[in-house]
Amino acid sequence: MHETSPSTEPIRSVVITGAAGFLGRAMVSVLSAAFDDVRALDVVPVEGVADARVGDVSDPGVAADACRDRDALVIAHMAPNRPGVYDEPALPFDVNVKGAALLFDQALRCGVRRVVLISSMGVVRGRDRSDRFLHSEHPMQTRGLYGLTKICQEMIAEHYHRNHGLPVAVLRPAYIVDADSGEDKYGRKLKEANWQFTDRRDIAGATVAALRKPDLEYGVYPVMSHPAATEYTDIGRTYHELGWRPQYMVDGPRGGR
Repeated sequence: MHETSPSTEPIRSVVITGAAGFLGRAMVSVLSAAFDDVRALDVVPVEGVADARVGDVSDPGVAADACRDRDALVIAHMAPNRPGVYDEPALPFDVNVKGAALLFDQALRCGVRRVVLISSMGVVRGRDRSDRFLHSEHPMQTRGLYGLTKICQEMIAEHYHRNHGLPVAVLRPAYIVDADSGEDKYGRKLKEANWQFTDRRDIAGATVAALRKPDLEYGVYPVMSHPAATEYTDIGRTYHELGWRPQYMVDGPRGGR
């Protein structure tokens, strides 16, 4: 199996999974402006992208096709969060966990040079009742199947870095919204903002920063768009190590957790 070695060559070609979703559409737009060649993958057609592919990430052939001739992989897919999906593990683990494992495996086989995994602050949400400040190095702990699948994704990512040298940036947004429309992914209007709110374009901007970071090895980075995030997370390290700052600040009353 291919072992990844450090490269100083800039990233030019990227594949994004979950590209038709609320987050994915913003990722495609921002990354298309930053890189020469963007491939978009989802289980439904992705509009406005020259290289758009339809397929299920839990299919090994789809994962292989997605990673072929790519410099970088951005894992942004998730099992749909519709009623009942996360009540039992079959579909969430098939899409979120098996899909991520197949993509990391194929990334290594295809010579992908770095991966950005869109994880979630949900991997440490089990701690927030006892720990006001959530540090990236806290042991992962969660309350539900969604967070559990994200923990598994992060463990897969760390495995491929530790055993094969694959550079990986794990981004941990919290509550994903669109600051311009004032809506979340379900079309719900936001009544007030709190520290967890993360504009989808800021996640895309942090992804670009991670893909351009010359000395990326393995890093876990909180990503939020509210000024109060510094009071609850070590997002300052994200600012410093990725050279990134939120551009679409989600401000407003500082609601609690």
